[in-house]
Amino acid sequence: MKNNKSSAAISLQESWASNISDYILLRRQQTQVAYSKADATAKDSSAKVDSASDNGLFTALFTMLAAHLEEGHTVLTIQETENEAPHSGQIGGETVTLYAWQQQLLEMLAMPLIALIDTQIAVQSEVDITAEASIFVLLENLFAKQDQLWAQLALSNHEKEMLVKRFHAAAALYQLLKNSNLTFFSKLIDEHTLFADVNANANHNENKNSLSKSNQPIVYQHINNKEADKHNAAITFWLHRAWQAEFNLAARINTILDQQVTPLEIAIPDNLHENQIKAIDIANKNAFSIITGGPGTGKTYTVAQLVMALQQATEGRGAAHEKIKFSTDSASLALAAPTGKAAQRMQESLQAALDAANVELQLQEAKTIHRLLGIGRTGRPRYDANNPLGEDIIIVDEASMLGVELANHLVSAVKPGARLILLGDANQLAAVDAGAVLADLCRIPRLQAIHAELTESRRFTADSGIGKLAYQINKIETDTQAIWQLLKHDEALGFEYINNINSLPNSLAKDIAIINSLSNKEKISKTAKHYNPYLNKIKTLLQNPIEKSVPKAVKATISSLMKTFNQFRILTAGHNGEWGDHYINNYFTQWHLDELKLPLGQNTWFHGRPVMILQNNYELGLFNGDIGFCLQTGDNRSRLEVFFENKEQGIDVNLLNEEVIATAYAMTIHKSQGSEFDHVVITFDNSNARLLSKELIYTAVTRAKKQVTIYSTKHALEKAVQTPTERHTGLALQF
Repeated sequence: MKNNKSSAAISLQESWASNISDYILLRRQQTQVAYSKADATAKDSSAKVDSASDNGLFTALFTMLAAHLEEGHTVLTIQETENEAPHSGQIGGETVTLYAWQQQLLEMLAMPLIALIDTQIAVQSEVDITAEASIFVLLENLFAKQDQLWAQLALSNHEKEMLVKRFHAAAALYQLLKNSNLTFFSKLIDEHTLFADVNANANHNENKNSLSKSNQPIVYQHINNKEADKHNAAITFWLHRAWQAEFNLAARINTILDQQVTPLEIAIPDNLHENQIKAIDIANKNAFSIITGGPGTGKTYTVAQLVMALQQATEGRGAAHEKIKFSTDSASLALAAPTGKAAQRMQESLQAALDAANVELQLQEAKTIHRLLGIGRTGRPRYDANNPLGEDIIIVDEASMLGVELANHLVSAVKPGARLILLGDANQLAAVDAGAVLADLCRIPRLQAIHAELTESRRFTADSGIGKLAYQINKIETDTQAIWQLLKHDEALGFEYINNINSLPNSLAKDIAIINSLSNKEKISKTAKHYNPYLNKIKTLLQNPIEKSVPKAVKATISSLMKTFNQFRILTAGHNGEWGDHYINNYFTQWHLDELKLPLGQNTWFHGRPVMILQNNYELGLFNGDIGFCLQTGDNRSRLEVFFENKEQGIDVNLLNEEVIATAYAMTIHKSQGSEFDHVVITFDNSNARLLSKELIYTAVTRAKKQVTIYSTKHALEKAVQTPTERHTGLALQF
């Protein structure tokens, strides 16, 4: 329940919501005053000036929805369960009753402030605040200590302004909710001029879509398990833009589903499994299809059969022992993925499947979805419903990384009669952006007929250590003992206990922090040996620099370097702390420089530095997730360029913005999606508690092909595998 964000982080994340809600209310007030003056002579003025409670309710819900959106949720749902009894407590000398849903709302809104009070108490008393307090105690502390909170905390003016606004919003919401119920709250919402009811005109989609033109910033929907049962009711809220994205996405998918496509003639290979054959059949007969499965289950290979059918010439087939040549002019295929790395991996896998089938066809370059749709700096796609993509088949890999807004742009750009095929692993991490599109689509009843799931892995079998561990992590009821047994006895798996001081009293933690830090650094240093093959190649390139004048040689050298580098990778839960990628990359940077006896100049570039692109750069043709190597290109050691896979020329380091570049010896698990490595080391500790989930650990484990080693505490690992990610979304309500 505690929130560990700093006040600065809160201000940065939520200042936009506070500023926008203030602006909306100000414009609303100005409009109402203008109407009131114009109608001053009329006895029955229809203009209603918003009350302070109306404004407080809007500000509170707008702020909470914005915070929810930052955390990946598109909706906020409150529910009063049947026979639920309210809880009573003392706040400010007054006896107050609150239902569970009211407590959750107040906690959500007030928690950043309460966390600051707890932090202040912990610092002053050197006590770790871990006990869960009731909302009544928390609010009593908040209202009683607010003055000293502003006085004693070192806050910038902007931070203080944001926190004071948050306090007033929490206080206003408390006054509205105390000693009331959901019926009363629903009435307030229904009567509010800034809230739009989805069900008000929901007889037809046209009427429902009229919400698109409304100027009400918050959309809501009453949901009853039984229409007449008001005691088991719920209300779901969206920010208008999030509702619009989910509404459009569902409407467009329904339109695509209703379209007829002509099945292609596909010769099914003998080596396919039953589920793969089913997947091909579904994708062949439907305009929209979803193929899910874990790593190595043959998703891309299965789709390759469709690609071959699309490309196959109607005549001129050679003898059975000859390669089949297809005309690339007949190709009408788009390959895409959310990141550049995932797109590259997709193309490699698909090309390998075509080569294995003796098909002579060079695929067009796979693109990021942003690049496919022509999304540039403005965020607006070049291709949309009015200007659709021209391809007949659009295949999107790593669809679990799709947020609702990007998915909406994608489906809107599919031309009538084209096929859209989504590939992905629904058990992986959800998108960084709001929504959990793939997981949602896999659960919607209407879409079951066009969803095929592949279960048999070719990367690692169900009997392999990695396969067994992935299975155990994915189980609904996680068996931690089974996981520990696997880690202890399977040769492909390993666990290293690390020191963690976060659970100790502050005074003791300070005394042993240095000892633990040295011990942890020793553990990190043990992993350096796995990068020795890469470092040896870098040493060779220092003596014999890359031949820039021979493009093919450049590609071959970088491809070989990438293959060696991908033999091992460190994946972290987060950026910060001793087990975050920032610290580990700094350690390996120093190790690298010492091993090669290189001086670190005024900037951070050096020969052999592996880097990752963190932001799309369309001018340089670089995309989020791309991996490159900084290399010396001549006798002059100051001449450094970065070379990326499948590119024949390097990019001068002066052209790359250091703020969107990261050293890549270690990377976060989120950034590793779409990649695979022979051996993976996964690092996290108790300080990463807010980030840990079973999807995070599953994603990290399944990046490995041969070996997994986990560096963690017992508590952190058990918490992670027992914590499923819950994304609150409203996409299913649109079908």
